[in-house]
Amino acid sequence: MVTSMGRFWWLVSFVVMTLAPSLYACEGCKEPSNVAGASGVIGISTGFSLSVIFMLGMLAVLMTGMLLMIRRACRQLDARHQSVAVQAR
Repeated sequence: MVTSMGRFWWLVSFVVMTLAPSLYACEGCKEPSNVAGASGVIGISTGFSLSVIFMLGMLAVLMTGMLLMIRRACRQLDARHQSVAVQAR
């Protein structure tokens, strides 16, 4: 059984994979390899493209980690409040 959160993550991963080609570096960064031809600078555009994808990926990892920490803290607080409520009865 797939939960709504599972569907959400499948949708997010599909959108990211669909838009991945648009995450490559700008045309100005790709231009040196197109102009220079085979003079050894072909890896420059790949490096810029991968750096853009890396930066976006790190932002996603940091945000996901922060949200998971918040979720865990909320669950711990909820469990603590429930145990206090049970002891008060």
